[in-house]
Amino acid sequence: MLPLLPPALLLLAALGILTLQRLRPSVGYAWVIGTLTSLAAAAVTVFLRWRLPQQTSLGNWLPFSVFIDSPILGLDGNSWPYYFSIGAVALAVLLTASARLEPAASPYAWAGVLSLCSMGMLAVLSANLLTLTLTWTLIDLLELVILQANSNNRTLGIQTVIMSTFRVTGTVLVLVAALVCRGQNLPPTFATLPPAAALLLLLAAGLRLGVLPLHLPDLGIIRRRGLGTTLRIVSAAAALVVLARLPAESVPAEVKGLLLGFTALAALYSAAMWAGAGDELGGRPYWLIALGGLAVASVIQGQPRSSLAWGMLLILPGSLLFLYSARRRQILFLPALAVVGLSGLPFTPGAGGWAGVFATPFNFWQVLLLAAHSLLFLGYLKFIFMPGEDLARMERWIQAMYPLGLAVPALALAFTGLLGWPGSLGPGIFWAGPLSLVAAGLLWTALSYWQRRTTRDDAVSRFYSSATQSVGGALARLFSLRWLYGLIWWLYRRLLQVIQVLTEILEGDGGVLWALVLLALLISLLRSRLAR
Repeated sequence: MLPLLPPALLLLAALGILTLQRLRPSVGYAWVIGTLTSLAAAAVTVFLRWRLPQQTSLGNWLPFSVFIDSPILGLDGNSWPYYFSIGAVALAVLLTASARLEPAASPYAWAGVLSLCSMGMLAVLSANLLTLTLTWTLIDLLELVILQANSNNRTLGIQTVIMSTFRVTGTVLVLVAALVCRGQNLPPTFATLPPAAALLLLLAAGLRLGVLPLHLPDLGIIRRRGLGTTLRIVSAAAALVVLARLPAESVPAEVKGLLLGFTALAALYSAAMWAGAGDELGGRPYWLIALGGLAVASVIQGQPRSSLAWGMLLILPGSLLFLYSARRRQILFLPALAVVGLSGLPFTPGAGGWAGVFATPFNFWQVLLLAAHSLLFLGYLKFIFMPGEDLARMERWIQAMYPLGLAVPALALAFTGLLGWPGSLGPGIFWAGPLSLVAAGLLWTALSYWQRRTTRDDAVSRFYSSATQSVGGALARLFSLRWLYGLIWWLYRRLLQVIQVLTEILEGDGGVLWALVLLALLISLLRSRLAR
């Protein structure tokens, strides 16, 4: 099956780089292997755009298994945009790594990028729930290995454990959805999902995106551009493709308002934190949650196809900005192309997403979603003009390769906007994009005016700074659910103390006596119950 060729190429390249580093370490050869292989994989993904749909079933995949179903891999109009974008991200990471060879050249990190993208492509190809469960599990295991290998003490922190718990919970929801399908004598495929299974898959995707409920695990390698970006992007793409495949009526009317409210608040909070972040890497998790929230809201309102537009904006403009480490005025037009797509103006890649935000009937939560988009746009503009490394001081070949790497996500966004999926190129809701930009402009003007005013009055400035820090800190603690994690951890420690006390009692000198007392108590309770 031809769609398996790109993930196979990326995985073989990752194994080749690891083998090379063991036998004869060479940064240059490793970079060439990764770049050429990712280029070939991206070329195949483009070729497959005109070979849709494709599907295959892996029969007899486990001869000793008692599973009724077999993994099914398929590429269609809903999955191809994510399949193509993951290939583009792999190529962009390797090309832009040329600007970071001197301070942090890491062939092992490149092998991790290629293997993650390979697993992400397989997840995008999942055409039934069994395949989705297997690929999500593979991605999670690979992420844990990478996080442990890049941690300081080779151990996993509490935040990583919390992240894994949410991921595993999402995978369990997929398994429950498969059982629901079997209970109704339906094959566990996306084409035959009953409403209950579709809702479970929506919640599973929301858990992996960090939207339902809102959670912000702090990855240990969050400050790394190439590997850290790939970790975030691949996991998001594996969840976003599920949203695009869900039926229109995935959410019952009884809970639609509640889910939409939680999603809108999560998107607005994350967008505000993104706009106020110190740099793009610090705001990276908020970017993914905010745009993921817009995609989830589209499904809740019965427009799963619109989630494709928000998913493409999450992956392609996001990866471009997160890889934009070296700055130069001559290449500013590349992030500017991403800004055009992010604007949501008619006939731009983001225009198709508005149908999911402003689906009828109108409600208050849609205003919050529009405000979230305005803040996302405002923050993106702020970050592309921030200073960075000087590209002009780097070698000539880097000055050629690095802009090509930034051009890959920009051109991929234009390509998916033109040919990505039916209806991707259209006016959308023609007034939504301009209204969001006007709101962003008004907010920028108000913030600029307030900044000029507070700089003239130290007392007002101190009051404003203190108030915003207090309110922002309170909202951060509330929406990040760290208080909930602390409560769970406190209950866990108390339970351990109780178990330890019981263990010491039963293992001590009077342990046999206590065991007899408990046995007598149990017998008396049983006799009293039988006597009734």
